[in-house]
Amino acid sequence: MKKFLWPLLVFPLFLSAQKSPFNSEAVFPARHTYSTGDTLRIMTWNVEHLVDELDDPYVNNGRENNGEIKPEKMKLLAEALKMAEADVIVFEEAESANVVEALRDSFFPDLGYQYVADTRSRNWYQNVVILSKLPIGKMISYGNVHTPVVFEEDGESKYQTQNYINTRMWTCELLVDSTYGLYLSGAHLKAGGGSRNEAMRMGQLRYWQKEMELLLKADPEADIILLGDLNSYRNGNEIKMLLEDARPLVKLQDPIAAEVNSHPADAPSHRLDYILYNQNLADQIVPKSAQVLTPFSPAEMRTISDHLPLVLDLIVH
Repeated sequence: MKKFLWPLLVFPLFLSAQKSPFNSEAVFPARHTYSTGDTLRIMTWNVEHLVDELDDPYVNNGRENNGEIKPEKMKLLAEALKMAEADVIVFEEAESANVVEALRDSFFPDLGYQYVADTRSRNWYQNVVILSKLPIGKMISYGNVHTPVVFEEDGESKYQTQNYINTRMWTCELLVDSTYGLYLSGAHLKAGGGSRNEAMRMGQLRYWQKEMELLLKADPEADIILLGDLNSYRNGNEIKMLLEDARPLVKLQDPIAAEVNSHPADAPSHRLDYILYNQNLADQIVPKSAQVLTPFSPAEMRTISDHLPLVLDLIVH
């Protein structure tokens, strides 16, 4: 009897599986029950060197095992995340999904961030990590892609290529329910001023734009969000390129006023952090929901990070 009972028990569970809105052969986890309700809150935060003291022998970087996670930082971070009530968080400057998962279990285990993922670099200690109360589908890494670096230096035109920073840029499917999902692209672009660093960022963003153009050709109704530390000023060429793109569906919108700043955390004087979305999402954005959060004093915010977090709400039902 036992040989026949097992298939009978599993069969109804298989029939009731909730399918992914992106691919009907993928399903929601069997025990997934979380629902966002009518709105979804997305958050991004550069959490500044969220690195533990354990040495990963395969990451050859001197700061990878510095142990820069201090108790006071984690206590404030956990409280800020609780207050923010985000459904999805994208961290920049986190060591890895493994480290974030361990910190979640130690400092904020009850907030519901069941799903954690990254596209980790093999040799760099800072990565872009997503924590989500909603399932994550396919995740595309750009880490093996070489992008051009074209710039002027000392009166000469320079042409280089790079792929070592492109690990800090990915796109994933976010599964809201069986009828709706959206694409999130997390990014932590090259830091620094000067023509070469700007050229690196421009190369990264042009590649991402082309990827989104190809995605939108396959799915013209795709909802797309680019978020993270873009290391670009609001009036810089990088953001201008994103907001003024001639391709209507690829062109992005910034819901936060140009004069609002996010860095440094204790005395913000410029913005480096963004949550940008394409035209397909425009009518789903909750008015005035996009903001830079400052739940604590400037000194306490600086204890957590040198960046301030951003949030955005969108209507999903």
